[in-house]
Amino acid sequence: MHNTFLLRWNPAISSYTMAQFDKELEMWAGGDWDDFDWSIFEWQKAHRGDRFFMVRVGEGNTGIFAAGRFISEPFEDEDWRNNDKTSYYGQLEFEAIFHPERADIITTDELKRELPHIDWDKGHSGESVDSQTADKLELLWRDHIGRNKHLYLPRAIKNEFYDSRSDIDKAIELASTAHAADYDLDGNPTILHPLAVGMMGHNDLERIVGFLHDVVEDTRYDFSDIEDLDFPQVVIEALKLLTHDKHTPYMEYIERICKSGNMTAINVKMNDLKHNLARGREGGHTQCVEKHTKALAYIENYIA
Repeated sequence: MHNTFLLRWNPAISSYTMAQFDKELEMWAGGDWDDFDWSIFEWQKAHRGDRFFMVRVGEGNTGIFAAGRFISEPFEDEDWRNNDKTSYYGQLEFEAIFHPERADIITTDELKRELPHIDWDKGHSGESVDSQTADKLELLWRDHIGRNKHLYLPRAIKNEFYDSRSDIDKAIELASTAHAADYDLDGNPTILHPLAVGMMGHNDLERIVGFLHDVVEDTRYDFSDIEDLDFPQVVIEALKLLTHDKHTPYMEYIERICKSGNMTAINVKMNDLKHNLARGREGGHTQCVEKHTKALAYIENYIA
């Protein structure tokens, strides 16, 4: 698991000026900007491969305008304020940069609305955020990239760390690989069931969890394989609830999902049961139909 950091930049007080940014942005767009580092306040937590979001603060159009990965371990050097002290820095590789004065960015107002517990107006550069905040930032960034894909894709391809596939792309690919050459009771490819459950989701999170819900339970893959693909922690949490340990009685497993209060897991389980009921009735699998009918009724009564 990688940590996520907020790198703050105030051009009015920073040694790195807007004029310098303008010049180097042209180099970056042409693929020539390779050496770039930034101060990291919580450098003890930082490692090569960790995620960062760069935030403009101060005056002007403020908010998140860039993101990428650290491509070095933190290193000590002269403090950027020229005060005879030292600071720790990390070398950066950007996956995308949007000029805060000429392009759309994730504005401070939007960040305050979505993540009000963060001080988006000031703070140290290189502060780490918790996993839930990191997951939300990834979703906001994905949405922003989707709206500006024409600026993003050419550079994303060159980034050695960043996986430009969406989480849905990754979920479908992993599920297809994990369930390959496996068949259900009716002789149909097993992958058709998780694909159906995923498509029944009402949002991307439910779709991703739906596509992956049987991977750990029914294949040789485990949670470390899923975590290696950098899915948000909310995906992992839901999948752990949905994975049935065969030593646990089935209705006790259903009860645990309900009592968790995790609505993603609950909704995906209902979708799973509904699809299982449909194919169970069609295939004449009486015992399966009875079990799944009872489980679905329990969940619906519980959430009612």
